[in-house]
Amino acid sequence: WAYPDSSFPWAPAPGAEHWVEPFINGRALSAMVLHWLRDGARAWKDAACRLVDGLVDLAIDDPERGAFFWPAQFHATKDHPPNVEPPAMRMENEGFVPLGLIHAYRYLDYEPALPLAGRLIHYYSNAFYGADGTFLNKPGDATGAHFHSHTSGLMAMCEYALAADDSGMMERVLAGYEFARRCGNTVLGYFPEWSNSERFQTSEICEVSDMVSLALRLSELGVGDFWDDADRWLRNLLTEGQLLSTDWIDRLADHGWHEPWEPTPSEYDRVSQTTDRVAERNLGAFAGWPSANDWYTGMGSGIQHCCTANGARSLFMIWNRIATRQDGTLRVNLLLNRASRWADIDSYIPYQGRVVIRVKEPLDLEVRIPEWVSPGETRADVGESDRRIEWRGRYACLGQVRPGDVVSVHFPIQERMDEIHVEKRRYRIVRRGNEVVSIDPPGTVWPLYQRQHYRSHRPRWRQVTHFASDDQIDWV
Repeated sequence: WAYPDSSFPWAPAPGAEHWVEPFINGRALSAMVLHWLRDGARAWKDAACRLVDGLVDLAIDDPERGAFFWPAQFHATKDHPPNVEPPAMRMENEGFVPLGLIHAYRYLDYEPALPLAGRLIHYYSNAFYGADGTFLNKPGDATGAHFHSHTSGLMAMCEYALAADDSGMMERVLAGYEFARRCGNTVLGYFPEWSNSERFQTSEICEVSDMVSLALRLSELGVGDFWDDADRWLRNLLTEGQLLSTDWIDRLADHGWHEPWEPTPSEYDRVSQTTDRVAERNLGAFAGWPSANDWYTGMGSGIQHCCTANGARSLFMIWNRIATRQDGTLRVNLLLNRASRWADIDSYIPYQGRVVIRVKEPLDLEVRIPEWVSPGETRADVGESDRRIEWRGRYACLGQVRPGDVVSVHFPIQERMDEIHVEKRRYRIVRRGNEVVSIDPPGTVWPLYQRQHYRSHRPRWRQVTHFASDDQIDWV
């Protein structure tokens, strides 16, 4: 396929009809592997392995610099001059191709995938990351680097370091994560679309999702303890960034925020576009360009669906890591609601400092207490009996529990006020636990953190049917 406009830096030469887009193929490769894990159909595995072979054949290998696609990640061809130089462009989601290759290596045991992933990562990690983890827009230039491209690159580097047992690469991932933290606000989980920019930058849920996912992955691998980072960010900007109400969108034109678009026949492609119930059909999507206090700032379309996909992906990573069971021990890592075949977890946060665990299997139980709780203020009971707590770091070790036991962990929760700076602007916030329940100044279009109900001690209840699947995929 071809772009209608040759202004894109990766556009093909005039007259070209088709070319390969490695970025899309990397995402498709991950999807094929996931389908194979779900239904085991041989066609998925065969197609994925053929796609790996095609990427191996398409990539250009440089003995010193690694592998790359020419002339660009979004437009690659085998028809290139001899001794071609790597593309002199900024980093653009290079991490998704090696991540797909690592999925093929890990889950399909397809050996040719890992060496190419390593060579691609060798190229972009040296070209677009400083030795201290700094994100580089272009080699040697740290001004205006695309945050999501770099954090998605870090995710692939992390998985490669694990698969290849490369401790040096994992150290680079950790340095990049620490640099990314310094670029944003670690209370809200607000990270700018472009790092090291002199101009105000909105965030993207893409980068918020990446940072949550990195925090979870690095923590579970034991590279660092970032569970509290993930908890703060998922409870604030990630959660607030999901579109849960659409009635306000129809009022945008009334407030002068956006002119309604009435396409002419020449502007309207009925195959790929629609004007039918657009807002309603985007319910559940994620904000493309939120500010610290507003879902929509008047910039752009408000939604770009890379954020929807990445937001949904991180929701799965969160859900999958709320509680983990290994060698007879259930570890509750995040105090969020979760049904599982081992136990059901009911969190009263932020209404109350309380979490209730209804045990379904015999196991040892450990519950991680968040950063705003003092271990000395924590108590636990099993049924009507107090349970002695032993501590291992932030984990309250509660010992053996049996099916039918109801375990309650209690601790104080209170409001605290902070003054924070987010992208060159100052805000005053009120937090209850890690949840921001008020922000000043408030937003004007669809204000974030309208959470007055959280400031009550009384939980709001909703009756649901729990479902705990016997199948679980360890996906990253």
